[in-house]
Amino acid sequence: MRGQWYIVAAVLFSFSLLTLFNIFNSYSRIDYTSVLKNDEDLIFPNLVEELNKTVENSENIKNLNADVGDLLEMAENSLSGKGYFINYNFTVVSNRVDYNLTIGGINMLVKN
Repeated sequence: MRGQWYIVAAVLFSFSLLTLFNIFNSYSRIDYTSVLKNDEDLIFPNLVEELNKTVENSENIKNLNADVGDLLEMAENSLSGKGYFINYNFTVVSNRVDYNLTIGGINMLVKN
């Protein structure tokens, strides 16, 4: 009769260790899908691509200055609604745009 209690105690002890291990293991997991859910890795390259398309499709220097300003203002309004901040300044020099761009959020900060 005493041997059965040792087996029951060993099973309960094993079960409690397994449960404790699973609890601590769940805290150490890294969620790699959070970047994909927020598309944080695509925000900056997409904005740079749109800036390049705007430069290509603009008619003249006056329109280029206004078009780039509108694009960056629209991006700022869109990103601020999602919890990101954007800081930019740009100059238009003969059909070319020189810009400094910073996009940041809780988990990221990208500077150009």
